[in-house]
Amino acid sequence: MDPALVLLVAACAFATSALTAVLGFGGGIVLLAVLVAFLDPLVAIPLHAAIQVVSNGSRTIVRRRDVDWRIVWRTSMLLLPAGLLTLSLARQAPDAVLQIAIAVTVLAATWLPVWLSRPLPALSSGGWIAMGGVLGALNPVVGATGPLAAPFFRAGTRDRLGFVGTFAASQVAGHLAKLVLFGSIGLLPAAQAPAAAAGIVGVIAGTWVGSRVLDRMPERRFDRIYLVAITAVAAWLLLDALA
Repeated sequence: MDPALVLLVAACAFATSALTAVLGFGGGIVLLAVLVAFLDPLVAIPLHAAIQVVSNGSRTIVRRRDVDWRIVWRTSMLLLPAGLLTLSLARQAPDAVLQIAIAVTVLAATWLPVWLSRPLPALSSGGWIAMGGVLGALNPVVGATGPLAAPFFRAGTRDRLGFVGTFAASQVAGHLAKLVLFGSIGLLPAAQAPAAAAGIVGVIAGTWVGSRVLDRMPERRFDRIYLVAITAVAAWLLLDALA
């Protein structure tokens, strides 16, 4: 593998992991976009999953006392069964249509409660299980489903630390499921091991830096930055799909 690409993956992994450690989401989809720019999507998605398991895993360890494990278990139940149903679509799904659907859902789930002055309600136990099914079905096709789920996790957790920790733990399960699915059809190329190793080092360092920033951030400032960031990610998805 090209050493320059390995260094690029390491740098992007550090930056995006630091971003996610602060906001709880967003870095994964940026990293995936970089990988897809240089690699075939069917190579980029499992490589991205391997790096993100460590990124979210390190964040889960840092925030382990803030994780709501009831949400994590419920959203994990259907990840593999739902992913198996859509795995065959990974080679033929219309990416632009999926991106538009995710972007519109993210914007609606984020801003409708603000405009209506009513917070997005927390999901019920069955709602979390259904959410896991939706994320599991999209996992092999889209590659990064964090922006879609983020507004629901933000509404269902008590504060910024609970959101970041719970969301990270659920993302570990999602990326592990993706690795199992792609591994079952032989799409875990050993040739990408140097990039995976570099990315893992980068995300661990990024998590440490970003977590220090989050610890010092007031809750209201976090909410403002969160709204701006998730809107920017959704807008980027929408514009990228339309382009």
